[in-house]
Formats: sequence, C-alpha cells, structure tokens
Amino acid sequence: MTMMMNTIANTFKKSVKKNLFRTGLALALATGSLAGSADMAQAQTRKSVFQTGEELTYKVKFGFIKLGTVSIKTGGPATGYGPNKVTAKMQFATADVPFLDAKSLVTDVIDTSAMYLVHFDQKGQEGDKKQEKTMTYDKAKKTLTYNDATTKNKVTNNIEPFNDALTLVFNMRTWSASGKRYSFAMRSKDGENNVVCNFTNKISNQEVEAWDDKKIRTRVVQGQANMGEGAPLGANGKFTAYITDDAAAIPVKIDMTIAIGSITLELVKVKRANWNVDMAVAK
Repeated sequence: MTMMMNTIANTFKKSVKKNLFRTGLALALATGSLAGSADMAQAQTRKSVFQTGEELTYKVKFGFIKLGTVSIKTGGPATGYGPNKVTAKMQFATADVPFLDAKSLVTDVIDTSAMYLVHFDQKGQEGDKKQEKTMTYDKAKKTLTYNDATTKNKVTNNIEPFNDALTLVFNMRTWSASGKRYSFAMRSKDGENNVVCNFTNKISNQEVEAWDDKKIRTRVVQGQANMGEGAPLGANGKFTAYITDDAAAIPVKIDMTIAIGSITLELVKVKRANWNVDMAVAK
C-alpha cells in the first residue's frame, strides 16, 4: 500500500510541476481556423453556455482517494479586450492528502464568438514553491507572448487560435450536441499538442452527487488527449466526458486516463441563474 501511495504521489507531483490544469483537457479546433471549422457545423448544434456568475465545483478522485477540488467560475465582459470577450476562472486545491500540497488559480480571457484563448494568467503553489505564468494571444498579428519567472516577453509568431484547459471545457459544452469529431490544438511554453474529441450523440443517464444522485440525461464525449509529458495530472490518453443534454450543457463527470490508472472529476455543486436540475433530469 505504501509503495502504491508513493507512486501516486510522485506521478501527481510531476504533473503539478508541469503546470497543473494549465493545458489540461482543453479544446481548440485544430491548427487551422477555429471559427471557420465551427461555422461548418449546423447552427442548431452550437449552444450558448456562457453565463455571468455561473459556478461549477468538482471533486477530483483517484479511485476512492479524493485528491482535491476544482471550481470553475464565469465572470463578466473582459475590460479592454474588445467585444465578445469574457473572463473565467478555474481553481484547483488538493484535499487533506499527506503526500499532496498544491493549488492553482487560472484566470482566462476567452473570445466567446470564435471560442479561443485571448489571455491566460496562472498563479500556482506546490508546498513552498510558487509560480506565475502569463500568455497573451493577438489573433490579428498571430503572435503569442509568454512570461514566467525565467522567460520574459517571449514572442512566438504565426500562431493560430488555440485553447487552454478552461477554454476547452467551454468548447466541449458549446459543441456537445454537434455530433461531430474535432481535433483541438493545445499550446504551452513547449509548443503545440492536441486533443481529439468525438461528440458521439450517445445518451447516458448519470447519477450526480450535486443533485442528490438524481439520474441526469447526458451526452457522451469520447476523446484522446495527446499532450505528451506536459499533460496535467498525467492525463495523456483516452477520456470520457458526460455533459447534460440541455441548453446549459454542464459537464457532470469526466473520466481521464493517467499513467497509473484513471482520475475522475465529479460535479458536486452548481450555481447557475434561471436554471434548475429538472431541465436535465432523465425522463
């Protein structure tokens, strides 16, 4: 048992050091134009999921072990970034687990029309070690400017629109009813990777803790994360997401393959105006 726990600890800590939840399961339509690919889908398959003040809280589990909590909060319009830009935050904190002590706060500016990342800010801490990173994308110039403790104003040219983990979540929600298969470009300091998502149109009724284990009608997204060594939580393989089959398109569970098993995110709390669980309950 001790050996297993140490293995989990080492793998998880390595993931944290490589920017936990920075690149994560995030969707951006592959390398080419995100907006152009999106326009090819039927209009009725795109959902408008952004709502100021929405809060989603998930517990992160490895088997029966609770590793921590992830919360996602949608803000209002992003000042100074032009039209169709909103702020959103994703926060991760480890639970009371002896071998883990990490937290991370990501603040994004997202273009809600073409669904790509405009600005990224991460503040993280593992034990006593703190880190801060930023990325700013200029779509018109196709440039990405990156900053961290050792890299200052590194500019990369000829960059197409891309996403981080948080923008990916909103993309999965937006296209959950599309019935399409998309490859989404992911980008970090080390370069570009991708995530492939198959929006299957399969339906699965899931018991959800956030609603007292009521059975919720969900759409199934099956995917493959090709993130290399920088994969958050070591999640570099197959994953399955379950998203409510309604206008809100809320992810209720995500199962992710990691190097030593699988990690699950389960929805435990929801705050969304003008919405209630009866809109998503399985009939």
